[in-house]
Amino acid sequence: MKQNMSKTTFVAYPFYIFISLLLGVIGTLGIRDLWRLGFAPVAIFSGLFLLHVGLFWSNTRQYENPRWWFFYYPAQVVLIVAMVNQPFVSDINLTLLGSSILCLIGEALGLFGNTLRAMYLGAFLFTFMAVMLYWQVGQDQFWFALSSMLVNGGFIVLLMVMFNQQLIERQKAVELAESLESANAKLAAYNAKIESLTLQNERQRMARELHDTLAQGVAGLVLQLEAIKAHLGANRTERATAIVEQSITRARSTLAESRAAIDNLRAVPVNVADAVREQVEHFKQSTGVACDLDISVTENQLDPETLDHAMNILSESLTNISRHAQASNVKVSFFIQNKTLELEVRDNGKGFDVKQETKGHYGLVGMHERARLTGGQLAIESDANGTCVQFVVGRS
Repeated sequence: MKQNMSKTTFVAYPFYIFISLLLGVIGTLGIRDLWRLGFAPVAIFSGLFLLHVGLFWSNTRQYENPRWWFFYYPAQVVLIVAMVNQPFVSDINLTLLGSSILCLIGEALGLFGNTLRAMYLGAFLFTFMAVMLYWQVGQDQFWFALSSMLVNGGFIVLLMVMFNQQLIERQKAVELAESLESANAKLAAYNAKIESLTLQNERQRMARELHDTLAQGVAGLVLQLEAIKAHLGANRTERATAIVEQSITRARSTLAESRAAIDNLRAVPVNVADAVREQVEHFKQSTGVACDLDISVTENQLDPETLDHAMNILSESLTNISRHAQASNVKVSFFIQNKTLELEVRDNGKGFDVKQETKGHYGLVGMHERARLTGGQLAIESDANGTCVQFVVGRS
């Protein structure tokens, strides 16, 4: 294939300078050889020689045009025939023949690389040289002269072929380096995007954690403080004192929940079953509501993030029951088998309007977000007989 280089680099101008000097020396010897025959032979040879070298230089600007090839190579062949058949006294014509053909073959290798085009041109030029050589020296000296030219010229052609192969390998290395650089740039962009998404997800996660603990706890304390203010204004000190005690209890509970949330941000409990039992036991002790637990963890192949979301959905469900449901009985079912998790929290409370309550209530919104992040399904059903929250991951 054609080498992807500019005209000045893919066949370096130093090559044309070299062949001009080489042919110039041979041409000078030819002029000196013809000088004794008079001005006319010198003038004819000089004109032919200058056209020959001039076509070499013209080819640096026209080599990409296929139409030029049909003029350039036949013209060079005609010029070589005309120069070689000048009335030289010595055998300078053989040197001129071999050097000109060798320069044309080297030029083809430089222009077109190690391609079929260069091979066909080389075969054509070599055949032409052999015919001309046979014409000049006859059958007796033909094989000796041809072998001599092959030894001298073949070595140079071999060097050109090896040089072209190095250029091809270098071009491949450059293209590979550019591909790697492009791939590295894409990876850097992807890493930046992943980092941004990770940061965004972490912010959302922390927002959910803060809502589940601090926001809800502080909101409850604000309501209790407002109630205390109202009772004190009405001089109901005993009721205000009772609410103060409740506020202290709630503040301690909020602090404990906040610390637990911070611990959850750092790591997910290793023993999921124990963590579920601990949450249910804490719910029973803090609310006094009866809570039945049905748990089974046969084989856990879930990732820690999924478990973290499931534990928070359980915590949010129990928190909503304690604050809003006015339930007297709760049942929690928690099952894990391989990569499947099923969580159900059911109460016999007063229920609520699911479609209305999910708008603007961050607890329920956070539960739906957690389900979406895990690729699971969250279903919330509620009526006057109670509420049921179902969270499933891994089951098709």
